[in-house]
Amino acid sequence: MKGLLLKDFYNIRKQAGWYAGMIVLFCALSVVLKNAAFAGTIGILAATAVPLSAVAYEEKDGWQKFAAAGGISARTAVAEKYLLGALAALFGCIGYFASLAVLAAMGSGTENAAEWVLPVCMQFISLSVVLPLVFRFGVEKGRTYMTVAIVLFLLAIVGLFPLLGNLLADGRIALAVGAACFTALLLAASCAVSVRIYSKKEF
Repeated sequence: MKGLLLKDFYNIRKQAGWYAGMIVLFCALSVVLKNAAFAGTIGILAATAVPLSAVAYEEKDGWQKFAAAGGISARTAVAEKYLLGALAALFGCIGYFASLAVLAAMGSGTENAAEWVLPVCMQFISLSVVLPLVFRFGVEKGRTYMTVAIVLFLLAIVGLFPLLGNLLADGRIALAVGAACFTALLLAASCAVSVRIYSKKEF
């Protein structure tokens, strides 16, 4: 697992540096504009784009055939990509929380638990949706299906916005807890589906 991570870090070092810089930039914008949504949004992009870039390099170099011949199990190969995405999401979460902390110090923060938790959950939800699509269809086709999935997801959010708005206004901790539990279950189910898809692929 460690070796796979080091391989991916080396392959995507330039892209990872770019996304890290974008996270810092968007967090700064959140503070300047007093709107933490910027920091939360860029975290979602980084959580999905970083593992996507790693898979793209593997497909380009035919590394997956080498991995299969070398005895690397589907579970290990898949888990490493989820871990890579989780590390990218973690960096995004740190930036988001830092933005909220600075805004709170400036008197523009929020004590609403849902507003602290939901953007973090969104990063892992997007990761859970994207990776099975990429493993099933490959990076190129996966991007198309990913775009469709994101559009449908955004339409669902818009449709549920009145309900979510009321829950956020009430500051209910139950919403934050429910979102965290749903995200954890979705992530576990996504990983299981990805392992099954990967194990059936013929490289």
